[in-house]
Amino acid sequence: MKLVLSKDVRNLGKRGDVVSVAKGYARNYLLPNDLAIDATEHNIHKAEKIKEERLKREEEVMNVATNLRQALEGVHIVIAQSSTDEGTLYASITKDQIIDAIEKFSGTRVEEDVVSIPKVVKEIGLHKINLEISSEVTIEVDLEVIPDGGS
Repeated sequence: MKLVLSKDVRNLGKRGDVVSVAKGYARNYLLPNDLAIDATEHNIHKAEKIKEERLKREEEVMNVATNLRQALEGVHIVIAQSSTDEGTLYASITKDQIIDAIEKFSGTRVEEDVVSIPKVVKEIGLHKINLEISSEVTIEVDLEVIPDGGS
C-alpha cells in the first residue's frame, strides 16, 4: 500500500516521502496515528513540495554545521568557574554557559537542544561535549574549565 508520510517515522522515512508498506501496518499504525495519508495524486504533489522545503532546510543546516565546524576546529572553549582548592566546581557547567562560550568563540548562537553533554562537568580540566546539529552532523568540541580568578 502506498502512503505519503505526514511525519517522520523511524526506520521508514521522513515527512513528505512516498512509501510502500503492508496494508496491516498502514491500517493499524500509520493511518490511525496520523503518521501518513493515502498516496493520491493531490497528496503526492503536496509531498513533493514538502520534500523540496525539507531538502532546502537540510542544506541550510549543513551550511551552518560546516561554518560552525570550521570556526570551532582546534579551538578549546574556555569557561571560568569558581571552584574548591581540590578542583571541584561549586556548581556544574550549564548548557547556557556552553552556548554563550560557543557564541563568543565562533560568532554563531546554537540552540539548547543542539548541545549534548555526555558527562556532567563538575571539575576543573578538559572535557568533551557534542553539538548535534542534525541527525547526520555531530561536532565534538573541547571544553576547558579553568578556575575563576576570584576563588
